[in-house]
This record gives sequence, C-alpha cells and structure tokens, in this order.
Amino acid sequence: MIIFVLMVIVRLVQGYFIEGQSYYELKWLLLGEWLNQGFKMYDETYDYTGPIAVFIYKYLFWIFGRTSFIHYGFSSIVIIFQAGIFNQLLLKNKAYDENGYLPAFLYMILMVSVPDFMALSPQLLSLTFILLALRNVLRRIDNQVTDELFLNSGIYIGIATMIYLPSMVFFLVFLFALILFSTAVTRRLLLYLFSFLLAFSLCGLYFYWSGGFWNFVDSYLVQNLLMNTESVLSATDIFVICVGFFLIFILSVFKTWSSARLTNFQQKIQQVIWLMFLGGIATFFLSNEKSLHELVFVIPVIAYFWTHYFILLKRRIFKFLMPLLLVFGLLTFSIYSYSNIYNELKVVHNETQESPTMILGANLSYYTGSKVLTPCFNTHLTNKALKGLDYYNSASNFYQLFLRANPEIIIDEIGIMPKITRRFPKIEETYKVVGQDMYRKINN
Repeated sequence: MIIFVLMVIVRLVQGYFIEGQSYYELKWLLLGEWLNQGFKMYDETYDYTGPIAVFIYKYLFWIFGRTSFIHYGFSSIVIIFQAGIFNQLLLKNKAYDENGYLPAFLYMILMVSVPDFMALSPQLLSLTFILLALRNVLRRIDNQVTDELFLNSGIYIGIATMIYLPSMVFFLVFLFALILFSTAVTRRLLLYLFSFLLAFSLCGLYFYWSGGFWNFVDSYLVQNLLMNTESVLSATDIFVICVGFFLIFILSVFKTWSSARLTNFQQKIQQVIWLMFLGGIATFFLSNEKSLHELVFVIPVIAYFWTHYFILLKRRIFKFLMPLLLVFGLLTFSIYSYSNIYNELKVVHNETQESPTMILGANLSYYTGSKVLTPCFNTHLTNKALKGLDYYNSASNFYQLFLRANPEIIIDEIGIMPKITRRFPKIEETYKVVGQDMYRKINN
C-alpha cells in the first residue's frame, strides 16, 4: 500500500513539472489506434515494435480509447508486480541476511524517479518476463531440479523476446548461468531452447495465417537489428539524467564488496546479477532506440546492490538519514534534470486536423490532436516499403492500404509522392498539389 501511494505522489509531482508526452509514448498510443482501424502489423504498418507489445497497445485502445492515463495506470500495475517478483526472488533465495520489503521499495524508487521508466514501453513489459525467468534460474542454482524450471524459463524469455527483440540476449545470459552454476544436462538445455522458440513459433504461425509472415520476419527480426540508431536524446542528456543512478550504483557496489560477508550461494546470486547487468548493457547497444526507457533492464541490478548498501549501514543515525537523503536526492535530481531536458524535446502539440491527413514520414506530432491515418511509424521501414513500389506485390498492398485510409490531405515529408503518382495514375487524378509537399483530394 505504501509503495502504491509513493508511486501516485511521485507521478503527480512529475506531472506538475513535466508537460506533454515523449515521441515514443505518442507512437505507442498511435500504434494501438492505427491497428484498431483494421490495419495489419508489419504488412500495413511500417514499424518494428514487438508483436505482443502491439497486441497490448491495440486492445488497451479498443477498451479505453487513446489516453495516456491508461498507459500510465497499466504501467504502474506492471511495475508493482515486478517489484513483488523482485522482492520475492531475493528473499526466497536468502540473498540478504535480513528479510523485508526493502528491495521492492528501492526498486520502486528507481522506477518512478524517471518518467520514461514508467512509460508503458516494450522494454518495461519485457522486463516482467525476464524477472520471472530469473526467479526460475535462481531456483535451479539452488539445486532444485525439475524440467519445469527449464521449460518455464525458456517460455518467459521467448515471450520477452516477442515483446522486445534485444531482450533475446537474456537467453544467452541465463543459459551461461545455468551451465556455469549448475549441472544442467543436455536434455534440459534442449528443453530450454525449444521452449524459448515456442513464442516465436506461435507468433510466426499467426502471421503466416494472416499472410504477413515474411514481413514479420523482415521488419521485426531483421531490420530491427540492422537499421540505424534513432534517439530524441543525446548521449550527454542521458548521462546527465542518469548520473545519480551511476553514483548510487558505484557506491553500493563498493560498499558490498568491502563490507558484505556472503555465503557461497549468495555469491552465486551476485554473479548472476552481474550477468544480468551485462545483459542489460547489451540490450542498450543492440537497440536502435537510444533513449532512457532502454535502461530499465539495469534497474534490478542497481536495486540489488542498493539494498545491500542500506543493510550494511551500522550506525543508527546513518540508517535513518542516508535512505532519506539518497531517495529524496535521487528523485529531486532526476526530476529536475529530466524536466529541463525533456520539456525542450517533448512532442509539440499540433492543431487538430479538420480533414483526414496522411503523413508520409515518421513525424507523428501531426496526430497529437487528430486521428492517426498513416502506416509510417519508422523512417527506415517506411523508405524500404515505399521503395518496393516497383514490385507488384508491394505496390498492390500499398494501393489497397491507401484506398482504405482514404485521406483528404497528404503531407509528403520524404519526397515519395511523385513516385506514387507515377505508379498509380488513379491517385494522380484524385489529388492535386496545394502547397509544398502537400496534396489535397479533388472533390467533384
């Protein structure tokens, strides 16, 4: 209950200092709206977001409509659930000499300190299943030997990968942990592998039935890793916002190494946590989105060492003051730095478009006050799809999509409209140039 109240208070403070929404938050809202109009993911949507994540966005829009409040509410539930899992897996495996809810509390503090961590991102959703897999891996290292542990671990990581592709690195992280810290037989390792592939197989089967299997493979599994990095924040901005986390991490690690007396099993847990840290760094470099929500995978690692730091404090005055100073300082600094940087980079709210408008480009800010009417959610995939208009299947798919969207106005940000009008004479007859890169439907 205290954790929930804390989250509400911090979120209200953030809402007071930080207005608007980030580019990615807007994108996830618009994806749900676009798919609810009956358009298919990957075939008729030029984006790389994971299939399970877009399924969640689609049905949140279907139930509640386009509202950021619902996304924040749902993400808050997810974070509370994650904090519970994290606290349970550490206490059940006796990672500390003291029991309590301190790991969950610190996990929550870290999550709510930066608004991007609380966004309903694919990364946040994926982390839920990574923590569930971690719980099973620690049980196995504790010499609990059942096929179920390997089966469930593979399934959890497979689901995480179908939400957010770079999280597939945790398959290798936990495989290495199982081999290094336990006597895993080949049969169980193969079970781990096949269960990991189960989520991909089910998603692939769904897209095969809907006729979009190869677009799913190309957009999500191939181009997702090959496209250039995109970011609304510079490396300096990210460092400034996260410097408080970095200092807490270094301080906590130093305190743990210098003062903690760990049992053999506690040392193994710490080594697995370090492997998770390497996995979190790897996901950041594999991702084409260099933004703050990429860093949620290292939050459990920081929370683990931060808990050690508080437990190892000896003097009563330090035990009372240090948690207050660190928690308050982290929240204040992160919100202050984030608001100064974020308010300069937030999505600009555009005027509501009176006529249905299709944007040929990835500038989604046009739709902050209007109904989304574009398949273009990523510049790289948009360019790749529209360059394929010389081929019959690609041209046919785009033409059918265009007819269903039936825009009144077209704003061409990537200079592709001349090629479209040459390829489809009917479109050329229907639309006229009314301004620079702007076309309007001719009403007879």
